Order: sequence, then structure tokens, then C-alpha cells
Amino acid sequence: MTIKEKIIEKLGEKWFPDLKFFCSEEVLDNALEVLNELLEKEKKEFLEFLNKENKDLVFDDLENESLLDYFWSILNHFENVESNEKIRKIIEDFMPKLQDFWNEVAYSKPYFEKIVYLNDNLELDFEQKRILFLAIKSYKDRWINLPEEKQEKIKELNKKLWELSEKFWNNIVDAKKEFEYVIENFEIIKDLPKDVLDLTKNAYKQKFWEAKEWYLFDFDPTSVSAIMKYCTDRNVRKDFEKASYTVASSWKYDNRWVVLEMLKLKDQKAKILWFKNYAELSLNSKMAESPEQIFDLIIWISQKAKTKAKTEIEELKKYFGLENLETYDFAYFSRKLKEKKYDVDEQIVKQYFEFENVLNYLFKFVEKFYSIEIKELKIESYHPDVRVYEVWKNKKLISYYFLDAFYRKGKRPWAWADSIRSKQYLPTEKVPVVLNVCNFLKVENWKTTLYMWDVETLFHEFGHAIHEMLSESKYSSLSGFNVEWDFVELPSQLMENWVSSKDSLKLLWKHFETWEYFPDDLIEKLEKLKTFMTGNFVARQNEFALLDMTLYSSKIAENIEELDKNILEIVNKYWLHKREKDYKMYTSFSHIFGGGYAAWYYSYMWAEILEADVFAKIKEMWMFSPETWKKLFSTIIWQWTRKDALELFFDFMGREVENRAFMERYWLN
Repeated sequence: MTIKEKIIEKLGEKWFPDLKFFCSEEVLDNALEVLNELLEKEKKEFLEFLNKENKDLVFDDLENESLLDYFWSILNHFENVESNEKIRKIIEDFMPKLQDFWNEVAYSKPYFEKIVYLNDNLELDFEQKRILFLAIKSYKDRWINLPEEKQEKIKELNKKLWELSEKFWNNIVDAKKEFEYVIENFEIIKDLPKDVLDLTKNAYKQKFWEAKEWYLFDFDPTSVSAIMKYCTDRNVRKDFEKASYTVASSWKYDNRWVVLEMLKLKDQKAKILWFKNYAELSLNSKMAESPEQIFDLIIWISQKAKTKAKTEIEELKKYFGLENLETYDFAYFSRKLKEKKYDVDEQIVKQYFEFENVLNYLFKFVEKFYSIEIKELKIESYHPDVRVYEVWKNKKLISYYFLDAFYRKGKRPWAWADSIRSKQYLPTEKVPVVLNVCNFLKVENWKTTLYMWDVETLFHEFGHAIHEMLSESKYSSLSGFNVEWDFVELPSQLMENWVSSKDSLKLLWKHFETWEYFPDDLIEKLEKLKTFMTGNFVARQNEFALLDMTLYSSKIAENIEELDKNILEIVNKYWLHKREKDYKMYTSFSHIFGGGYAAWYYSYMWAEILEADVFAKIKEMWMFSPETWKKLFSTIIWQWTRKDALELFFDFMGREVENRAFMERYWLN
């Protein structure tokens, strides 16, 4: 059997993919050739469908297995977590061909007409009708009747935008790889958590082979956060803050021209489709109706948040006798205020969140309330840290799940959920392969403990994963990942409440050494801290949302200098602290320039308003009640995109959305 035949055979297997095999050199050396062969096969199948007589069409003609999509997803996952030049070259070489094919399908009028025929002439069940309704809508939203020359222009723009998005991400990853910061003076970092000190001390010795007691920092998010919170030297904190907001903003990794070109191309695309701007195009398939609606909502919340934020800043200045409080001082003095005035030490709190215990609690928790079983598989993968699981419900395997939890150089930042194989039933039944990726700091040769916000991140991303895994429909297009984008965060944000709620802390979290439950006095202190600095948090989130929406709804800058100027004006309009000319945060704003949130960043706040409303109802019903979870599951979680998002919300709440619970959560009334 040739290596190409082995790749195809492995892709056809219905169990968990052999990721160790797929990331091997022999596979990567042949990946491009296999991708091209799979693409030609799909093109042939697509043409066969178009040539099929309408009278012979059946709904299942739309549900073909795609080994191409599967292999492509695997390779893209490797690029996200194990980036190297070989994988990157495969992606860059093949993507234009794949984009051409996607564009061909997206603007195929014969294909659209066959979907319409199926919708109008077949006896369909509820889910099939919904799938065809959404498919027809998506074609109409793309203006399928555009003149051919305009369609060709859209296709060209789609290809260029993908290339720019990849360039944007690669610049961030490469720029962060190069960042190093050596600290020689132990006194200024002696208060940093021991795990960070051990890691950075060992990193210095391993790189320079010197016996000096110096510390080497990279862009590990936990280490950067530790500097901002615990380093006593303001100049060092200032250096780290500047490094964070100037990532990929100059020299060979300069993303400014990438952002400018993306803004221009997206504006062109919107105008071709008869929208005033890209923001209107983006919102066409969302719950929100217009940019104006978003501005009205976010600015209203932002004004209230900024009022609270100013009070919070004044408290810090007064308590520590400060004349000025710079942005690089905020995390440091906020942490000190927590410890001194509110008697809460994050290092003590994290002792109750040992990684293995957290994972065990998460799984036991969802197993109980969703009536599922999660079984670990002992499988070698592309990295020793990767954990692989089977997910069972009613004695049936419903999904595979894997977790890549810890930070590595070359890994894309932050955390996410995704699937590398969708559910399918033709030609054979295959369950989805769903994943979570995080960037937690791993402690070698000892137990890893997580900060509470790390645990909330894990629960959040697993909320996305479980939303996908619990699909009872055989159709992948109705899955949890396909709901409206300003609703997709609701199930994940809901999950965070089972970390920090008083009942959870009291019943479930235990010290990693003594196994003692959270002490009552610490729980009460954490309860009081739930509104600590929330004005600044909400104002900051709203700054991002307003920057995003303004960029995509306003006149596009003519050049990089004008873009820098415009963004600085927007930031200083909506943020409390004046930023200077060197502030280039947007060059690493991956959510809107390298991800799927362009003119959608508001969705975090939007979804949290929905989630706060839903969780208030859940608390009334008691958050650990089986009846509560039964209702949540039946009305929202397992429905996925079988209904519009507002209908899903109404089915659970029995009324329209209210923002009262959200405003009370952050004390913004």
C-alpha cells in the first residue's frame, strides 16, 4: 500500500483519527498531492449532481461524505497548534484551489435551482425543510442572481481575504515566537507565582547554558499576566504592556497593511452586494438588525460602565496614594487591592483548581446533567499533552473529543472550540470529532493549578464543544456551531457560572493537597468581589466592540498613517485612558482580522445579555436541578439551529429578552 493509499484509508476510518500519523513527515510530504486528488474527486461528484435529472433527485444527494474537508481540517488544526514551515506551505499552496471550488459551489445557479426544486417538490420532514430553507437563504444572501462579472469579483475577493487572514495570523505567531525578555534582578519579580518563576528560570538555563539566576520570559499568557500583576518595577510592566499592544505592528511582521487591505476588500464586497458597508453585510445573518442598533446598545452600556470604572480607578488611587494610574499599573494595583482590602489572594484561590481535579469535575458535572458518559482513550497523538475521549449517550457513541490544554511556542493564542470531522450518516455513520484548545501554563513534574479565569475559559470552550456533541440530528448542518453568531456564545457563557457560583464553590471545588472544600469565608469574599473592577472590564470589552463596529461601518482609511490615526481616535473616544501613537493593539486583534468576528465582536456582550437573563431563570429553578437541565437541554442545547435563535430563547424563557440581569450582574444600574 502506498502512503497516499494509506492516507485515504485512514481518512475513511470511522473512529478517532490517527493524528500522530497525519502529522508525520511522510504524510506531510504527500499531503498536497492527496489534497489535489480529493479535490478532483469532489469536483467530479459535484458535476455529477448538477447533471442529474431533477426527477431523480433525493434529499440525501446533499449529504455526501467529504474526505477533503476532513483532511483539510486536520491540517489546519496542525497549523494552529504545531505551526511549522512545511504545514504552512501546504496550506498556502492548496487554499487558492480550494477557494476556487468553494466559490464555484457558492455561486452555482444550477446548484441553487436544484435546492429550490428539492424544497418545492419533495416530501420533507421538519429538519430537511429547515436545512433547505437555510441553504436557499444563504444563496439569496450571496445574491445568487448577480451578473457573472460581479460574481467573479466576489470570488476573487474571497480568495484575497483568506490569504490576508492567514498572513495576519502567521505574523502574530511569528512575532510572538521572537519575543524574549530577560530579567536579571530577582527582587523585582520575587512575588511572581512559583510556577512562573520556575518555568522562566529553567527557560533561561536551557537556552543560554549559563548558571546565572536569570529569568527568560516569552509570550506565554500566564507569564505575561504574572508580570503585569506582580512585578514591582513599573518600567518592566510598561515594557510588557507595550510588547503586547505592538505585536506584529512593524518590520517584517507588520500587520497594518494587512488590516488596511482587508478593510478595503470587505468594503468592496459589501458594496457589490448592495450593502452600505461590511457591518451591514455581516449582520445580515445575525440576531442584531443593524449597526445602529449595536451602537445604541453598546454605547448605552459603555456610558454606565465608564461611570463605574472611574469610581474604581479613584478607589485604587486613593487607597495607594497615587497621583496617576497608568494602564500598565492597573493590573498590579488591582491585585494588591484584592489582597490588602478584600483579603483575597489569587495564589490561594488557585490551589482549589488543580487541573486534573478541574477536568474530572467538568466531566462528572456534564455527565450528570446531560446523561452522558465520557471515557478517556489511551491514544498517542501529535503531542503528549493531548487528551482523547469518547462521549456516550444512551449506550451509543455520539462523539469523539480531544483537549490540547497547555501553552507551547508556535501555538495560536487564546482558546477555542472546533470540529475536525462533522457528524455524517452517508455512506456510513460517523460521529463528530470535536476539540478544545487552551493555552494554560503547565507545571512540569508537579501538579498544575489554574486561576479561576482559566477554569472559566475551559468551561466556556467545553460549553461550545458540548453544544456540538449533543446534536441528536443526523444532519451536521443543524449543529450547535451553526446557530446565529450572536447566539453561539450563550451556551458557552452559561457554563462559566458552574465555576464561580456560590453553590459550585461550596459543593464541588477542593484543595489540591488537603482535599478540603472551599472555606465559607473565602466564598463570601469571592462573592463580594464579583463586581470588583467590572466597570473597567465592561468598558474595555465595549471599546473592542465599538472599535470593530466603527471600522466596518465607516469610511475606509486611504493609507496606513490614516488608519493608525483613525483607530487611535476611536480608542480614545471610547476608553478611559488616553492612548499614545505607539498603541497598535489592532495589529493582533485576531478576533476580527484573523477569525470569524469581523463586525461581530459585539456578540460577546450581546450573548451575555441573553445568558445573564437565562441564568437568572436557572437560579430561580435551582442550578443543580435535573429539571432545570432537562428544560435547558430540550429548548436550547439540543435544538442547535433547528429554529431561529430568538425562538430558542423564547422557548426557554417564555418571554422576550430583558437586560436587567446583565446590568445587575455588573452593578451598572
